[in-house]
Amino acid sequence: MDANSDFKTDGTFQFTLVDGQVTAEQTLHDKHLETVRIPAGATFTVGTGTITETLTTPNATYAIQFAADPGNPALYHVASVTDTITNPTTVDAKGHVSGFSFTTLDGVVTSEQSVTGDSATATHSHKATAPQGAQFTATGTTVTETTVHGHEVDTVTFSQTGPAGLYAVSAQSITFIPQGAATTALSVDPTQQEKFTFSPAGAVLTESVVHANGSVTTLTPPANVTFTQLAPGFVQETISHGSHAQFVVFHDGNGDGIYTDVAHGDGTHVDLTGLQAQLKTIEPFL
Repeated sequence: MDANSDFKTDGTFQFTLVDGQVTAEQTLHDKHLETVRIPAGATFTVGTGTITETLTTPNATYAIQFAADPGNPALYHVASVTDTITNPTTVDAKGHVSGFSFTTLDGVVTSEQSVTGDSATATHSHKATAPQGAQFTATGTTVTETTVHGHEVDTVTFSQTGPAGLYAVSAQSITFIPQGAATTALSVDPTQQEKFTFSPAGAVLTESVVHANGSVTTLTPPANVTFTQLAPGFVQETISHGSHAQFVVFHDGNGDGIYTDVAHGDGTHVDLTGLQAQLKTIEPFL
């Protein structure tokens, strides 16, 4: 994201309000509150359980939405950060071209290209490699790329502008998924994907790894690795080392048969209900 250093990460904050207006901001660091410098020109909108900080510059508008902590409404966490470009363009002041093009089939994006050149009549196109697990949505003159990793959703919006129908990045956003009361934290790794087959009773019969190019390789797990279907669409891998164990949870959120690593940790217990709550809004992207 093209946010400047004044913009926050996924932390814990507290605000001083006077007559419903934000007059000061602090961040909680090692159980101590530290004052946060509010950028000149920043404005705040106070809602029910939310505070939105907005800063408009000549080139972009930055917005941070804070959400109140369910356990302590005096504290806030960053819910999302959005960077909206004021005038997205594929041509700079000297006429140089830099943008993107997309190939679609029946409304589905099948490939992405990076296009550069000294002018609109002298451009070169190169295949652009999207992050693994990225999904695209094409609507009219807008293409949206969505990627889930860790406990965040990254969205890039491309808008058609300039020569030859090229697209420019018009907005970028990060949305953080709160862990809430769950004891198993969401931690998506889109580079780790697998396929499984199951018996009629739901036992995991085979494991295959899905590579970045879409190819599949069947694996033979070692004796210390076991698999359990926790629920339809959820498979837990347990790796045992003597008295110590670790787990990985794979999830197929869109029913395409590909399971993505969505959580991992020590031990064997998985808070499936808590994990499902965190996955609720992002399952179509997994």
